[in-house]
Amino acid sequence: MTREELNKLLAINRESGHLEFKEISGQLSIFGKDETRGGKINKKSLYGYSVAIGNEGGGKLILGVKNEINSSTGMRDIVGTNAIQNVQKAEEEIYKVLGRKIGIENVVTETGTVQIVHIPSHPTGAPFKFHGVHLMRNGEHLEEMDNGTLARILNETRSDFSAQVNGAASFEDLDSNAIKILKKKWVEKSKNKDLEILGEQEILEKLLLITKDGITNACILLVGKSDAIAKLIPCSEIFLEWRLEAAKSDYDLREIFRGPYILVQDRIWDFVNSKNTRVPFKQGFFEQDIWAYDENSVREAALNAFAHREYHNKTDPIYIRISPEKISIKSTGGFLPGVNAENALDVEGQWRNRRLMEVLGIVGLVERAGIGLDRIYRATISQGKGLPDFEGTTGEYVVLNVPAKIKDLNFVYYLQKIQAETQIKIDTVKDFIELEYIREHGKARDKERLSLFLSSGIVEKFGKGKGVKFVLAKSFYEFIDNRSEYTRKKWLSKEQQKQVLLNYLDQHGKGRMKDFKNLFEDKISNTQIFILLDELRKDEIVHFEGKRRSPKGFWKRVDRSR
Repeated sequence: MTREELNKLLAINRESGHLEFKEISGQLSIFGKDETRGGKINKKSLYGYSVAIGNEGGGKLILGVKNEINSSTGMRDIVGTNAIQNVQKAEEEIYKVLGRKIGIENVVTETGTVQIVHIPSHPTGAPFKFHGVHLMRNGEHLEEMDNGTLARILNETRSDFSAQVNGAASFEDLDSNAIKILKKKWVEKSKNKDLEILGEQEILEKLLLITKDGITNACILLVGKSDAIAKLIPCSEIFLEWRLEAAKSDYDLREIFRGPYILVQDRIWDFVNSKNTRVPFKQGFFEQDIWAYDENSVREAALNAFAHREYHNKTDPIYIRISPEKISIKSTGGFLPGVNAENALDVEGQWRNRRLMEVLGIVGLVERAGIGLDRIYRATISQGKGLPDFEGTTGEYVVLNVPAKIKDLNFVYYLQKIQAETQIKIDTVKDFIELEYIREHGKARDKERLSLFLSSGIVEKFGKGKGVKFVLAKSFYEFIDNRSEYTRKKWLSKEQQKQVLLNYLDQHGKGRMKDFKNLFEDKISNTQIFILLDELRKDEIVHFEGKRRSPKGFWKRVDRSR
């Protein structure tokens, strides 16, 4: 692992079941069993962490770094460690108890050695055990796995529920109108006119929704009648709830949908759209509307929950909770092994209901590579709403939160300006995420994209070494008529108040009190600002042009070239 790759890991915002940071300066026990103390067990050992992280789908244990991010550098500090003294022996011993090989890597830095333990996922359907106990992470603790998480892992070997034949179903349980719409979508997707002559049962057979053994669960979910679904797969219902405030426990309005998803998907959007609000978006030749709830994002998120949720032996419905702040979609099942909130955009081919997914891809509702999560990210960022997140997700549920409120409309203007007036293409979801991260945090995570942004003048770099920061270009802040924000971001310390004022005057030529007040975010008074300026005036560094207290007067740097 290179130092640059290590820095990216150290800058990740939070720990997860897939990434654990430990400062450990002393030796780390391999097995966590102290025979000198009567065989006392210590879960916080190499064995314990390997079991817990492996049971979360695998990940990395990073030793020799601080747990908290240093706010000035945007990364965790390296303190160095020699916690695992014999790497080869540790790898061999863990293989004996897990049956899977871990990898231990030493990364030598100027401030000490960082040890990175690469931990594989548990075998499908077989969670790792630590001295006979299934462990999982719970915050900073390693604890015995709860029954729900254990059941989810044990059920991984189960065959595809959506492909299974439901022996209680008959052709009379299927909705003719839903089948016609399914057929129409397939014809439009495939452009195969020959499909139009096929009957309802033939269409379903060609899609493998009906096999020689009978009607599959995927068929019932997609085109089954409402009463048949209630009888055969009763958990397949969707609760839509509207709340005026997202944090309220009680909903203000609720509708419950149970029916063939081919028909239900439009009813979901109609409910959400009835609560939609519009923000006019116009600047120069840019003219469009930004809606709180983007139709494509809503449809993608709902379809994602429908296609990836756990149906077997579950009673919980899908919840779609709507508020002015966000849409929150909750579905049962948790992430699949190897998938987590950090890599959900990158993992392909992880399908809980494969037959259902295949049919959705054939008829054009989803892409083969995924469900369109990347399009949701791109939409929310390009509309100035920030990033979606998975807050609230557990081992038993996945919760996707899609923001609805615009945080920065100016960012939208600027993105469109760049693409309209330059040859720069900002079109992949990773481009949008990286720009949003730079705008929010002043740090970059993707070296290749950062290099493109810097060379294209979209992003500027300032500072040196650990204090280096990145900001959107000066043209962005001039474009949104907020030059003081640019100057504020270009300085690391607000204690250097005089220098901030001088920096502003250097960049923009002149300034008035209202500019300086914005510059300091109203954290110091007009009087305090004037004292700073007056001291600079007495030192013959700045001077005031115009009559005193004149609204047309302004402060400027003293020209020493004369």
